[in-house]
Amino acid sequence: MTDKQLEVIMNLVADKFAGCKDMEEVRKAIEEVRSMARKDKTESI
Repeated sequence: MTDKQLEVIMNLVADKFAGCKDMEEVRKAIEEVRSMARKDKTESI
């Protein structure tokens, strides 16, 4: 993974959390990010 790819991923994650107003929204965002990560792994197999 290149530095640029990592930067893009980190910005996407940061944007996901930026809109959270409380811990419940943070929990949902974490689950969504984890779900995306699992999906990407299974698609590349």
